[in-house]
Amino acid sequence: MKAKTAGRHGDPFEMVGPEKQRRLRRAAETWLAAKPGLAHLEASFEVVAVRRGRLERLRQAF
Repeated sequence: MKAKTAGRHGDPFEMVGPEKQRRLRRAAETWLAAKPGLAHLEASFEVVAVRRGRLERLRQAF
C-alpha cells in the first residue's frame, strides 16, 4: 500500500504504472507457480485509491 497526502502528486491510479504492473504480475506468477493446486485460477488485479476521502476501486485494472 502506498499513500499520498496531496493531490499535487497526480492521480492515485496513475501510481501503478507499467513497471509496477510488471513486477506485480511477476510476483503473482511466481506465487501461483508454487501452489500447483491453484493452477486453474485466473488472476486479475484491482487498484484501490482514496479520492476526496472516499475509496474508489478500479476492477480488472490490468
